[in-house]
Amino acid sequence: MTEPPADHLKPDSNTEFFEALVRSAELGVVAVDAQQRVIVFNEAAARLTRVEAQQVLQQPLKVLPAPLQQLLQETLTTGLPVVDRRLVLHADGERRQVVSATTSRWRAEGHGMQAVLAVMQDLTAAQELEWRTTRLQRLASVGTLSAGVAHEIKNALVAIKSFADLLLEKGEDVEMANLVGREVSRIDSLVSQLLRFAGPAKPVFADVKAHTSLENCLQLIQRQVKTRKIDLGVHLEAKEDTVRGDARQLEQAFLNLLLNAIEVLGEGGRLTVTTQVSVGTEFVSKFEPKNRRPQIQILIQDSGPGIPPELLPILFKPFVTSKIGGTGLGLAITRRIIREHQGTVSAETAAGQGTTFKIALPLSKPAP
Repeated sequence: MTEPPADHLKPDSNTEFFEALVRSAELGVVAVDAQQRVIVFNEAAARLTRVEAQQVLQQPLKVLPAPLQQLLQETLTTGLPVVDRRLVLHADGERRQVVSATTSRWRAEGHGMQAVLAVMQDLTAAQELEWRTTRLQRLASVGTLSAGVAHEIKNALVAIKSFADLLLEKGEDVEMANLVGREVSRIDSLVSQLLRFAGPAKPVFADVKAHTSLENCLQLIQRQVKTRKIDLGVHLEAKEDTVRGDARQLEQAFLNLLLNAIEVLGEGGRLTVTTQVSVGTEFVSKFEPKNRRPQIQILIQDSGPGIPPELLPILFKPFVTSKIGGTGLGLAITRRIIREHQGTVSAETAAGQGTTFKIALPLSKPAP
């Protein structure tokens, strides 16, 4: 198809009307002249690029975001239009500003020279919908796989539980048999609700001693701590540690964070577990906007390499991981458990200085 002459794209001679039309357009409109200066830049373009019009008008092309620069430069150089090209103008963590851009030649009224006009349409909502659809499809696939995996794990647990019961009957290794029996029961509960975020079961609440749950988890990681020569510091300093919760689920959340810390430390390094009581200087959760209850804070700190900055905003989302072969589900499950207990979980990190995960849970009894 033969491209129409540039004069075909000439706007109405009523310049004020044309400029008003461009300003009010929902589509982003940008134009540059032959000297590569920005001569048109409407409010929609400012919103999409996050650049104010007064900062770019009559300025060189280089003041625009790099993807838009390259697009306009291409048409300036070749004289050929570009149709519906997707551009990522900027990104904040997992959120990206995506547009569909089309360029054409244009004889600018009052400038008397050839210019290039770009029109941008916001595709961010469509991109986010596409991402969410893809994630749901992945969750559905994992859910189908998990049903078969859970069945096989349950069969294996029967033999392990039988062996632990036999040790108890004979009075041999009673402490270890009790530990194995408790963990088998916990695993049996876990596989019954595999991938909790896809179909979570309601926790069974009772008074739980957070220190007891932490000590159970610390007992489970003792062998790994010794094998990897990790310096473990435990400071359970909270004067009150009773929370309303499901002990098994809370132990799963604590254990996820402890195992993550051990993995990033490798051999050597320091792992510190601390508890303290906060009188509630911030809201525990959105469910208690008018009641700042005392809370227990559980800090799990490692001296590892830290978390990459680009992962920090999306750290607790499913399938986000920096570990080779990791599923990216541990932290997502942890956050769901803590939220179900009306608590919060957060992470602070610094490159080369380690990471601290902080869990805050409302106390069910007043702190001394």
